[in-house]
Amino acid sequence: MKREMTEKVLGILELENKPMMHPGALSAPGTFGFPVKRLTVPGATTNSVVGSSSASVKEAYIACAKQLEGEGVSAIIANCGFSAPFQNDVAAAIKVPLALSSLLLVPLLARTLPAGKVVGILTYDSTKLEERHFAGAGWSTRDISVAVGGIEGSETWRELAEPNPVISPEVVTGDIVSAVESLMKANPAIGAIVLECAGFPLAANAVREATGLPVADYVSLGRLMIEMSPCL
Repeated sequence: MKREMTEKVLGILELENKPMMHPGALSAPGTFGFPVKRLTVPGATTNSVVGSSSASVKEAYIACAKQLEGEGVSAIIANCGFSAPFQNDVAAAIKVPLALSSLLLVPLLARTLPAGKVVGILTYDSTKLEERHFAGAGWSTRDISVAVGGIEGSETWRELAEPNPVISPEVVTGDIVSAVESLMKANPAIGAIVLECAGFPLAANAVREATGLPVADYVSLGRLMIEMSPCL
């Protein structure tokens, strides 16, 4: 007798900062073609996660991941790439597939490139992205060549640190494309781009159009996680 399949659900662990809901944004309705269950992680904010990796915030991620697992999600992602240092501990606490950071995509993209090309990473704040974040995602700059740029100082950078960001998709896209163009001008060997921040996917197509390069982001990650997760 054929077993009836239950539709897969993606769990998203979110910062307390209200996520953008513009079309194409990670948490916006309609971004994914499958159900999404969102859960806010208490104490996790742009400033607390980007600025540090405190034990209390890590424990909150673990508790919320367990809650989402208990509610029946098929896979879990987060909405801040700087949560990468929590990956191993949170994954060890649950049984469903977990990918906290889009930085996990860097090794995959690196392997698709010809010799001499590097992966460009556009991050929320390049002054805060460190080797420990890469290590949390399972790789090192000793093994993978990357070029890192950020949007620090931009209107998008300022707004995403606010509890309730108020910013148009046009401004977000403009800031991101401008930052990518600056990054590529300084690093012409870039052959693919990873967008670290969960606020960036709404601009992914604009970046692809502006650069002609492959671009991976949190939406790419969410789709991959659901595609590979087992049927329930």
